[in-house]
Amino acid sequence: MTKRLVIAMMVLFLAAAPAFAQWVQQDEMVALGKITSVSLERGTLTLDTGAHFTLAPSLQYTTTPTINQEVQVTYNERDGKKVARIIDLEPRNINKR
Repeated sequence: MTKRLVIAMMVLFLAAAPAFAQWVQQDEMVALGKITSVSLERGTLTLDTGAHFTLAPSLQYTTTPTINQEVQVTYNERDGKKVARIIDLEPRNINKR
């Protein structure tokens, strides 16, 4: 009986995993702009749009970000702060085809 319950729970968790992953990804946002200040040591980034970001410890970037670079920042809001998860130095414009 216990083995069946464990198997049933595992099937339930596996079935729910895609829905949970989609729910987690929904709070991601994207900002485009030019870097006006960046400090990898302090973990901060500011864009010319006025958006100020805290850099996540697991931050991913293609090359080291520098001032005046056009970037696309993927971030989440946590405790009222914008926490950057990815800095893409080659922003994608979805309107271009």
